[in-house]
Amino acid sequence: MTGNKPQRSCLGCGATKDKGTLLRFVLSPDGCLTPDLKAKLPGRGAYICPCRACLGLAIKKKRFPATFKSPIPGIDLELISSGIRAMVTERLRGYLSLAAKAGEVFSGSDAVAGRLRGGKVGVLFIATDLSEESRKKFAAMAGHAGVELVALFDKDSLGTLIGKEHRGVVAVEPGGFIAPIQRELEIYRNFFDGEV
Repeated sequence: MTGNKPQRSCLGCGATKDKGTLLRFVLSPDGCLTPDLKAKLPGRGAYICPCRACLGLAIKKKRFPATFKSPIPGIDLELISSGIRAMVTERLRGYLSLAAKAGEVFSGSDAVAGRLRGGKVGVLFIATDLSEESRKKFAAMAGHAGVELVALFDKDSLGTLIGKEHRGVVAVEPGGFIAPIQRELEIYRNFFDGEV
C-alpha cells in the first residue's frame, strides 16, 4: 500500500498502480471473463490499465487464466472491448441523466456559450449530428476555455438523457459529476483510440 491506497499490478504491462485507477475483471458464475467497471462484483479480481493495449497483452500472454487458475473459454479482445464500450456508454448516459436531475446541466446554444465564456462548464457534450459549422464553433470555444469536449450521442439521445427534446449541445457544470464522467471518458478513449 502506498499513501493508504491499495496497489495492484496490471496483467498487461506489469506496472503497479493504485487499485482505483485500474480496470478490474472477474469471472462470472459461468466462468466467463467479465469487466467490473464499478469494482464491486464478488470474487477474485484481476487488473489491467484501463486501455486496449494492456488488455491485448494480458490476453496474448494468457495472464487471465493464470491469475484465476482456471481455463477461461472465449477470451476475445474485440468482444471484450465492445462490451466495455457498451458499459461505459451506458454509465455516461446514467451520469448525464443524474447531473440533469441534480440541476447541473445546461443546454441550448446561447446558454452553453454563455457558460463557456463564464468558465462554468466542466464537460461539454455536443451531438454527433450537429452541423459542421456549430461543431467547429463549440470545439473552438471549449478549447479556449480548456473544457473537455465529447461527441458520443446524437441530438435525440442528448435531449432524452436530460429530459428535453433534441439538444445539440449540453454542458455539465463543474462539480461532483465531472470526475466520474472523466473517468469513464478516459476508459472509452483508451480503448477506442481517442474516439469522442
